[in-house]
Parts: sequence; C-alpha cells; structure tokens
Amino acid sequence: MNRVRSGLEYLSKLTPWNGRGGFALQYITAVLKRLGNPQDAIPTVHIAGTNGKGSVTSATASILGAAGYRVGMNVSPHLQVINERLVIDGLPVSDDFLGEFAYAIKSAASREVVELSFHEAVTAIAFLGFLESGVEWSVIEVGLGGRLDASNVISRPAATAIVTIDYDHQAILGETLAKIAAEKAGIIKPGSPLITGFLPREAAEVVARKAQGVQLYRFGSDFGSAPCPSAGKASFGYWDKGVASGVGDLFQFKAPLPGYHQGHNMAVAAKLGLTMGLSPDVCKAGIEGVFWPGRLELLETQNRRIVLDCAHNPAGIDAFIQYLRQEGASGIDLTFGVLNTKNWVEMIAALKPWVSTWRLLQPSSERALPAEDLREAIGVSGSEVRVVSYRDDYEGCLRDIFQESDGKPAFVTGSMYMVGKLRSMLSVPQRRLWQRKEK
Repeated sequence: MNRVRSGLEYLSKLTPWNGRGGFALQYITAVLKRLGNPQDAIPTVHIAGTNGKGSVTSATASILGAAGYRVGMNVSPHLQVINERLVIDGLPVSDDFLGEFAYAIKSAASREVVELSFHEAVTAIAFLGFLESGVEWSVIEVGLGGRLDASNVISRPAATAIVTIDYDHQAILGETLAKIAAEKAGIIKPGSPLITGFLPREAAEVVARKAQGVQLYRFGSDFGSAPCPSAGKASFGYWDKGVASGVGDLFQFKAPLPGYHQGHNMAVAAKLGLTMGLSPDVCKAGIEGVFWPGRLELLETQNRRIVLDCAHNPAGIDAFIQYLRQEGASGIDLTFGVLNTKNWVEMIAALKPWVSTWRLLQPSSERALPAEDLREAIGVSGSEVRVVSYRDDYEGCLRDIFQESDGKPAFVTGSMYMVGKLRSMLSVPQRRLWQRKEK
C-alpha cells in the first residue's frame, strides 16, 4: 500500500469528536516535537471565538494573500469534504497532500506510542504540510474553546484574536460567559498582540485579566467599523485610533459576505492585518476579495433562490434574524436541522416569528436531533404556519423547495452537517476563497 492511500485510510479510521470531552495537548505535542515542531517554524495567526472566527480566519488569510504571501489556512469543521479544512492560496489541498502528510503524522504517532483524535491529526497535518509546502504565513482557526484545543500548541503566534464570546458547548467550556472566556483566552501568549471583537462585559473582563502585559486592541475602543449607507449596501468605514488621528475613516470597504455582523468580523481581520504591518490598502483589498461558503450564501439554481447559512447556535440565529430584518424578509420558507448538543429550544423560539413554512431535516451526525422532536417543540396549530418533517429525506426536501417556489428565497440554516450536505446536492461549483497577488 502506498503512503497516500495508507495516510487516507488512517484519517478515515480516526474517531470524530462526539460532542463530549476528551481534550488534552500532550499527545499532539509529543507528535509535533518528534516532527521538529513545525507549528513554530512559520509566522502564524491564531483565531478563536464562538461565532465569526471562520469568517475572520478566511479574511485574514485573504489579506495576507493580497500582500503577496503564500498562505495556509486551517479551519474546522468542513462543510462538504475534509480537504476544505486545509487551504493553500485559497484552494483546498488535494487528496495526495492529505494522504502524504497523514502518513507522516501516523508514523510519528506510532513512534511516540500515542493515538491522536481526528481533529488532532488534521491540525498536525496542517502544521507539517504548510511548512513542507513552502507556506510563508499560516492562519489557524481554533476548533473548540482554546486552552485545550489541538491548535493551541503554537509557542508564539504573530498575533491572536478572540472574535466573539457567547454561549455554546457549555458542557465542555462552562456554563457562564466568564468560564467560556477563560477557555478561549487560553490562546493568549506573552509577546503576541491580541485583537478582540465586541465581547460581553463579563467575558471582556476575563480576557483583559488574562491579557495583562500583552498588547491588546479592542473593537469599539481601539478600532472598529460602522455602516456607510451613502457608499452603498454592505459598505463600512474602518477606523483605528492606533493608525489614524483626527476624524474620519482610515478606509472604507464593501463587505463581500452578507449581514451587518460581517462589518464587525472584517474589522477584526483588518486590525490583524495592520498589526502584522500590512498597509490599509492591502487590508481593504484582502477583505473585499474573500469568499466564505455557507454564510448567508445566495445560490440561484432551477429558478429558485436559496440562502445557505450555518447558524448553529443562538448567537448565530440572532445574526441570521438580523439579516432577515435587514432584507425586509418575513414569513420565510426555512429548512432547519440541529444537533442535540445545541440550545435548539432557544433557537426555535427566536425563529418562530419569522417562519411560515418549516422544513425539518436531521443532520448527518450521530448527534442529530430527531425531526419529530423539532416538530413537537415548534408546536404550531392552524393554517398560517406549515411544518413538514423530512427526517433524512434530503432529496424530497430539495424537490419540494423547488416545486413550491413562491418567488421568494428559500432559507436553510442550522447544523453545518445539514447545510454542507444540501450544498453538495446542489452541485455548487468550487470557488477560490482568496487570490494571492503576485509579488
């Protein structure tokens, strides 16, 4: 058996995270040490957060690409295929890349007599593969939390960011915002600047204490963004006390990703770029050139507009509803599915005033909440609201979405597993996430 095939088989047999505990750093640390600590060999940006960290990670990679750097990006989870977790110069890596470096990780783990989780192995592949592929900068998204996440083995990142802090994964991270913040603040390292998005006061206080002695830049006080309606829809002005003095924006940008919350996320990415010494022009170009799938992504297919969004927790649903309000949408056709580890009761309660047709699906996960449980929680009666349970009949759900078109968009939100499967079935062409500028 060749190395690539052996590596891919190794990856396929590793246990995915099941929604419970099992976090530690000693195993991945041992494997990476045997490989020469590739995680510390190239400059790295490390990004945590409850929501928005994927958008910030991709935008930061795009900014570095706009500066002409060869950039590697590691994110999780993926929408459709594992390769999406590892991106170089805006494109997912090949199966050959995955298999070759998975084989190297497998061999190192065997010599250290340790067993890695799936997330640990993919993270280790990113560190080793990016180094061996000549990547000049890496941008690494935290998988979950921060303190004990497999990505938190970087000794001194060039910069870190905590984008948002809200309730999610409380069974792992803690039941209060202060406890969740303490876990996410675990990525803070001495000598590495920290950029934070808008954080609730309880969380911000914890992060500030953990960041004592670290260069800290906070959204809303040190930098920020605000809508610029006069410049057109989705236009924002970025301001920064550390770069520009006086009144006025440092630059204006058009957010490439829908939703007012992306103005906030793109500002965090811009501050990361500026902190790394890149120019405002480069930051603007990188922000405006990024693409990130499944985040209020509008598709037009078979004469129907479909909006895909991975709002998989209450904070994500709040941003989704903000978008509906911004678009003047009401009485929407919504396909929804969620994992049983999420606060789905709160998510449904927030969505109910906006939905006239519920299409309930079960995500492709052992943690999927049964569609009938969702139907019972929605609990509507009368003819104004319709609820259809498809269980795992994705084809039937899509067929009805197309056949029952009323000229308005159909919305899909909830679990990334569900959104990703529907996106695959819609055969969306692959798009480069960012473009590297030739030096």
